[in-house]
Amino acid sequence: MAGEKTNSRKIQAEATKNKIYKTAIRLMEQRGYSSMKIEDICTKAGVSVGSFYNYFKSKNDILIEIYKRADIYFRETVHPNVVGKSAPENIVDYFVYYARYNEITGVETTKQLFASANKMYISKGRVMQAVLIDVLKRGQESGELTKEFEPEAMTEYLFISARGVCYDWASHDGSYDLQEKMRSYMKMLVKIFTN
Repeated sequence: MAGEKTNSRKIQAEATKNKIYKTAIRLMEQRGYSSMKIEDICTKAGVSVGSFYNYFKSKNDILIEIYKRADIYFRETVHPNVVGKSAPENIVDYFVYYARYNEITGVETTKQLFASANKMYISKGRVMQAVLIDVLKRGQESGELTKEFEPEAMTEYLFISARGVCYDWASHDGSYDLQEKMRSYMKMLVKIFTN
């Protein structure tokens, strides 16, 4: 019985955290990050301010949570789906998933994530990067990709370009299909690394 209560509390706690997170993302899309207040998040989510602080230290922790969830998405959704094709196709597919994640996150949130003051998106060693490095290593082992560059260097190069596409999309207020733009851009760019 005690184990069931503990499990039930964990499930409820995760549900409350998700509710706060999703409400914050919606408000960020509607008002922008700087106009979003913790009190507004709590009111819309139907939780106390104290509940917010049980799960997040500050409003900035919402942004950190986006990165945590992105890594889970890349480990669980993207990694199993960037295999079985040629290395260039797998790379393009990887970045289409990346574009999709930014679309799901939303234009206003993407604007905040790609602001120059935010250094989280350039942090090294994330699962998101590790998945791409794995794709690149497999491509080098199969002889499809050049060995002239280390996979980590190719990852950095490709990510700088992909972030630029996302930044452009956000700057244009999401006025075009980000996945299609990313697909066409990456098809051209990956040729640099193809044997």
